[in-house]
Amino acid sequence: MPESSGDYLSRVQEYKQRLESLMGDAREGIERQAPDVLDKMAATARNIAQRLDDMASDARQRAEESEAPESAGTSDRVPEQRDEPPASSGKSGTASA
Repeated sequence: MPESSGDYLSRVQEYKQRLESLMGDAREGIERQAPDVLDKMAATARNIAQRLDDMASDARQRAEESEAPESAGTSDRVPEQRDEPPASSGKSGTASA
């Protein structure tokens, strides 16, 4: 029995509504997850920044140690102030993962 064009169009409309509903649900789910994902990304960025800072500090220390015998303790270089963390590794108001 052939399907009438009215039945076909109503089914297409029904599928379209279902798809739009699923897309809306998915969008809402993504929006709810976004803050958690951003918090985790920020925590990862802070960890990476801290590791890079530590690596740079170690490299500076090794460079100073290798220069020390040659310069016999007379360095024109001004030591870096380490009271404040670099801006890239500062604490933010986000939760860490």
